[in-house]
Amino acid sequence: MSLKNRSAMKAAGASFRTKGMSNRVLNMITSPIKEMMWLASKMEDVCLMAQGIPAEDTPRHIKDAIIDAINGSVASKYSVLSGMQSCREAVCKRYKMRYGVDVDPDKNVGMTAGCMEACLIATLSVVNPGEEVIMISPCFASHMEQVMAAEGVPVFVNTDEKNNWLLDMNAVRKAITKKTKAIFITNPSNPTGALFPEKQVRELCRLALEHNLFIIADETYDFLTYDGQKLFSFIQVPEIRKNLLLVGSFSKEYCMTGYRLGWVITEDDILHHLFKIHDAATVCACVASQFGAIAAINGPQDSVRTLVKNMQARRDLICKRLDHVPHLFRYYSKPQGAYYILVEVKFPHKDSIDAAFQLQKALGVVTVPGIAFGPKGEHHLRFSFGGGASRGPKGSELINEAFDRMEKWGQQFK
Repeated sequence: MSLKNRSAMKAAGASFRTKGMSNRVLNMITSPIKEMMWLASKMEDVCLMAQGIPAEDTPRHIKDAIIDAINGSVASKYSVLSGMQSCREAVCKRYKMRYGVDVDPDKNVGMTAGCMEACLIATLSVVNPGEEVIMISPCFASHMEQVMAAEGVPVFVNTDEKNNWLLDMNAVRKAITKKTKAIFITNPSNPTGALFPEKQVRELCRLALEHNLFIIADETYDFLTYDGQKLFSFIQVPEIRKNLLLVGSFSKEYCMTGYRLGWVITEDDILHHLFKIHDAATVCACVASQFGAIAAINGPQDSVRTLVKNMQARRDLICKRLDHVPHLFRYYSKPQGAYYILVEVKFPHKDSIDAAFQLQKALGVVTVPGIAFGPKGEHHLRFSFGGGASRGPKGSELINEAFDRMEKWGQQFK
């Protein structure tokens, strides 16, 4: 299936200059997540379930640390290229507490302008034009565009929708060619909510080492797992460390999406190259946000526990509401992590963009077309149950309002 028709903006009739633009940017699109939010920006009375934002606010002690930093004299200056020493040490503390692993703050950690920059500099640093990157599909929309920015070739390996969206390891093996350079994976998965188990993480590591591939692992939602399950991190496999580029973020765990702070963990001889691009793009991550990150990790974790509890309740609620509209949507399993669910569209539609447009235009319910996440996502929609829309209802109220509208609208398809 072609990826040429994955832009919601183009489907809505938008056109932009092409003359003089690089092939690199012409092969890319803005993430349809952002496109759908932009298309909804002029609408009134909307239910925004497209972008992944938690309803909860940044904890007070983190805000206070940022305010104190701004009132001081340090936050107005650059930090060193890789970020403040104390911030990198805090990230290392997080991994020691969570996974029992030691990470060197001087050699292995760099602070970035959100996880998105970490993913981009990782991809640009290891992928050459024409080299293939295995994408665990459905995959996060922007990861595809990052591979395109490197002029790499995304190779989609589908997960099993009927089996918790888990991997088919034989399919991964078959996808590896002489041109394969890396495997890109998000765990827990955005957009499916899949939680890839230890066995599959270890098998991916074995394959990567066997074929000398890099693994770019986005574990932004490692803290957000449900039903008592825990994520097994790639960093817990010692032998993969030489080929691992692990990225994470403060955005979701501490409700800091607007503060734009993430990190990358890798070997020092790899990190050196990543931060050439970081230097050319941003110089350093936001210093005030780094003070907030230090307070986040070193401070109380009650807010994180509450967030996970709230998200599990919202997950259960959205699944309950989906169960009442089987003529509109179908799903096979509850998400085991993150705060997204990717559902198959059952009402009449041309493609996933058309399905998303129908809900947005008729009801003001804003979702993301599944094609944004690769070919496997076609004829699906992604709902975020994070509940943190910038306007309109939030949290559980957002879920109920959106499904009240869809349930009434969907009577015509019964």
